[in-house]
Amino acid sequence: MVIMLTENKSITSSDVLASIFTSRAVAQILDFFLDHKEFDYPITEIAEKTGLSFRTVFREIPNLERNHLIYKYRKVGKANMYKLNTDFEAVVLLERFALEVSQLQPMNENISIAADSQISESEISLSE
Repeated sequence: MVIMLTENKSITSSDVLASIFTSRAVAQILDFFLDHKEFDYPITEIAEKTGLSFRTVFREIPNLERNHLIYKYRKVGKANMYKLNTDFEAVVLLERFALEVSQLQPMNENISIAADSQISESEISLSE
């Protein structure tokens, strides 16, 4: 998810979550789980999909588990499969927050388009 703040600056939901959790890696992992909450994933796939190293994901997963944001859902072979804890109220609030933040982009684009239209109309009136 990307949100346009100004013409030259944009912010992603990972950036917002990073400011809350003080770690971009945690934010990226949570953002991944929020976008893919229906399924469970091994650390290798989480690392691959987020672009983080296996080592980084491996280091952060226990913290997310300890805070009840994700949980070990099952084991497949030797791989532990992790899933977003959608029963935890903080996760529900994070989902709502991420959704609301993602809806700011279309709102900002509409405001920008409206402002551009008003400028164009006023420029036309001035030139007449």
